[in-house]
Amino acid sequence: MAGAAPNKKQPNGTSPTAANIPFASTTAAANDGNSKSIRKNPPLRGLFALVLLLLAIRQAHVFLTRAYTIRLEAIKEYGLIIHEFDPYFNFRAATYLFDHVYGTLNGGHGYGWVRGWKMFCEWFDYKVWYPLGRPVGTTIYPGMQVTAVWLTKCWLPIWFGLNEKFGGFFSVIGFFFDDSVSGVKKKMVTKSARKVSAYFQASNDPIMSAVASLMHNMGMKWKEMSLNDVCCLMPAWFGALTTLVTGFLALECSAHFCHDHGNKFGTVFDDLPFIGYYIRKITTPIRKKLTYYSGLDITTNTNKSSSSLQTASLFSMLATMFFMSIIPAHLMRSVGGGFDNESVAVFAMTLVFYCWTRALRGGTSGAKAEDDCVHVVEGEDNVGAYIREKQDQGFKLSSRTRAAVFYGCVTGIAYFYMVMSWGGYVFVINLVGAHAGTMVLLGRHSSKLHAAYSSFYFVGTALATRVPVVGLS
Repeated sequence: MAGAAPNKKQPNGTSPTAANIPFASTTAAANDGNSKSIRKNPPLRGLFALVLLLLAIRQAHVFLTRAYTIRLEAIKEYGLIIHEFDPYFNFRAATYLFDHVYGTLNGGHGYGWVRGWKMFCEWFDYKVWYPLGRPVGTTIYPGMQVTAVWLTKCWLPIWFGLNEKFGGFFSVIGFFFDDSVSGVKKKMVTKSARKVSAYFQASNDPIMSAVASLMHNMGMKWKEMSLNDVCCLMPAWFGALTTLVTGFLALECSAHFCHDHGNKFGTVFDDLPFIGYYIRKITTPIRKKLTYYSGLDITTNTNKSSSSLQTASLFSMLATMFFMSIIPAHLMRSVGGGFDNESVAVFAMTLVFYCWTRALRGGTSGAKAEDDCVHVVEGEDNVGAYIREKQDQGFKLSSRTRAAVFYGCVTGIAYFYMVMSWGGYVFVINLVGAHAGTMVLLGRHSSKLHAAYSSFYFVGTALATRVPVVGLS
């Protein structure tokens, strides 16, 4: 609040002016059991924190690169070809959608997304399941095909243009187009962005027409990959993205976001009976020194840090990314050339879980929490307590409840992508519902949980019914 007193204490008793440096622990010096002063940060603590963060980013980049390149072994040996039977059918369906949206039909311009999508949903393929045929539009999960067409004609040309024009950041994560393995860049087709803009205009796509026109005005070229190459590389791309999202999920679950305490980085033996006592007794002095001089949360004492990037959380994220990049169960479903539903669906599944845990993240601490949740201990966002406190002033949603609604909607959108991609979407909504129910049984119900699940279920179910194969059944 603007008129708040400058010496106002935080709920944990610390001064609001105490420095909060990532990975650092501001430890209260207790001489007689009472917290009297905040230990000043050593000069090198911020430097150690910055070095640790840069090393974590670098190592995450290494894991993502290896997660991608290890999935290109089949392409490296056999070239950019589709493997197995199901991927061939999926590629044929993607080709049909591509031809009707942006392809050679309708005078060489396609029909655009609206009419092309409608024709795809009504497509009856007489060449499969002979002599019966198959109504493809109502028996396929089209998320992978839509993604392939969108990447080919919309996102990738923009990415290539930005990478060529600006480089820098775009070149750092350009390992997704490692030419030494896949030979993608040699097969790209360069077009005039101005002609492409006219092409999109004739294909009833004014948005992409405006984007291509903007790229022409900025002097950027329009480079395209073939649909076959995109479909071959998509499993490897999404395998790397799944590795990244799973790492974020581990970070979200292990870090203490927006709380006044950091996580503890010890050993698995610390809590063992008898042995753990002596391990803590021997190693605690060493951990205290490392905590003080390096800023790492490696002590088992009660050290406090409002940083969301504690050391143990970063290590958990990196370890998760390492295992996810090489785990056989995921590797076998995301090999280059294996254009199958699971290659995209696993990414969508982990994205739903990450968004769901993000929706349940704790809210802000300190004065902001006091403004949002009056007289609610430790920021517990309880509906009943809040209504009782504000019954004479009207109901007001806290910032955490509003954030839960927003991220619940984002989770619903991610769930919609999961429904479009694979029939295993039932596992996802059941697991999220089981988690929410378990929270209630454990006495952890709050307006945050209620708002997150309600918004997720409403948005996710409403969008899922728009998928033809699901409908209202």
